[in-house]
Amino acid sequence: MNSKYKKLFEEVTFNNGVKIDTHFAMAPMVVAGSSLEGDVTEDDINYFKRRADAASMLITGAATVSEYGNAFGYGLGNYRDEQLEGLTQLATAMKSKGNKAICQIFHPGRESRVTFQQRGVAYGPSSLEFDFLEYPITGLTEEQVEEVIEQFVKAAERAMDAGFDGVEVHGANHYLIQQFFSKLSNKRNDKWGGSLEKRAAFALEITKRVKELAARRNKKDFIVGYRISPEEIHGDVVGFTLDEALYLIDQVAELGVDYIHTSLWGAEAYKSKARMGEHEGEVINQVIYELIAGRTKLIAAGDILSADAALDALNYADIVALASAVILDPEMKQKIANGQEDDINFDVTGRYEELDLPKNFPIMMLGLNKSGKIPQATFDYIKSAMPKQ
Repeated sequence: MNSKYKKLFEEVTFNNGVKIDTHFAMAPMVVAGSSLEGDVTEDDINYFKRRADAASMLITGAATVSEYGNAFGYGLGNYRDEQLEGLTQLATAMKSKGNKAICQIFHPGRESRVTFQQRGVAYGPSSLEFDFLEYPITGLTEEQVEEVIEQFVKAAERAMDAGFDGVEVHGANHYLIQQFFSKLSNKRNDKWGGSLEKRAAFALEITKRVKELAARRNKKDFIVGYRISPEEIHGDVVGFTLDEALYLIDQVAELGVDYIHTSLWGAEAYKSKARMGEHEGEVINQVIYELIAGRTKLIAAGDILSADAALDALNYADIVALASAVILDPEMKQKIANGQEDDINFDVTGRYEELDLPKNFPIMMLGLNKSGKIPQATFDYIKSAMPKQ
């Protein structure tokens, strides 16, 4: 190993005492390996077996907690007990090289496109219509909000029973938890909406109850993480700023989670800068890192496609999450460990089959990093592998 990268391979200890042996995590990515209903398939198993040593902690793509939460088609499901056997097989595959397996749990809310196609309804915090959606959103009743919170808890317990080492509560990427926090999608005037504190209540209640579950089950070593998009800004359209997100992050840290995971997108996204507010122009992850002040670990993701980028990301976080990198080169971590960082290869030409990507993966290719560091030949090849409709 190049001594320059030694820091990446030092041990990390979470709040609950669980250790991982490097600073690498595998970022949560939807790879369309499940059945249309979200049941685990051989595609899921093979994909994670191939990447079982890609990082010291592997996180599944978003696993829906509700039968009314099908966003993608072929995304993972964790909403009924009949899925436990498949989830157990998945956890076993992810842990087959001795690394930790985390199940990311989510509800897509208004993004439940497939649910609307199948059932004619998509739920969100409030009944609204959005010009970027082809269907209306039906606001959850107070009773339904409570049901969804319990669905998150049941999904966490199912993950626990399946052998996962923890769960990541998915509060990012415009899904339901973020929708509750956003002024744009939450127009409620009850205890779940209105003020900043009330808009944060849904996220905090879910996280609190998952933590309580782990305590009730005496699972002190069960990792609980929280993922957040630190801003929701689209030009002049603002759902929340970093300043507002810092309130939620601070409260999540106070609940004693083991890590907070920021979701950022674009070139060198792991060191993206705040676009407005008190911290405008400052590196978002650095601001968050200083706020949490060691109370929990911080995971950074976004355009980490080289050994140097991974090392640089540790200036802003405790753990670096590899995304597109481990889809296209599952041996990236090992190559850095072996002093072969120059051999990291993101060109899939002639090696696509050996990557064990699910047959429906090409429909998710928009999720691949497009900062220019992945060769166009890879995008062209994956597009050519698109399933015939």
